[in-house]
Amino acid sequence: MVELSSKMKEFVAEVMLAVVGTRRSNGTVQMNPIWYEYRDGYFWLNSWRGSDWLRHIERDGDVTLFLQDPKDNGRWAQIQGRLVEASDEHGAAHADALSMRYTGHPYDYRFNPRPRVRIQIEPVRLTSYIDRGR
Repeated sequence: MVELSSKMKEFVAEVMLAVVGTRRSNGTVQMNPIWYEYRDGYFWLNSWRGSDWLRHIERDGDVTLFLQDPKDNGRWAQIQGRLVEASDEHGAAHADALSMRYTGHPYDYRFNPRPRVRIQIEPVRLTSYIDRGR
């Protein structure tokens, strides 16, 4: 597990979209914009049961996240991670928490009524300019 520096923890605490990269069965890369949070040393993602990218993570056990500051494209981080757990048990509550973080409102299930899955990712490699100073 990679320990994030204090500067990196500040960066990932900011509210911005992440892009999650996974591998399809034919080896090509799929990328999806997602909401996330970093807490307790892990990245926490949320998807719906049946989504392609969740299926890829559960099959392969690995994922890459890319975060880029929308106001300064020189502030970015790439995190390679390993799946710790994908749980249906806390999926809905986590979707609500992420929605509050990003929109200030609970998750609107009219958009996607499918069961939610909370995904715990352990960071194993980090590439970034955040700690190099600018």
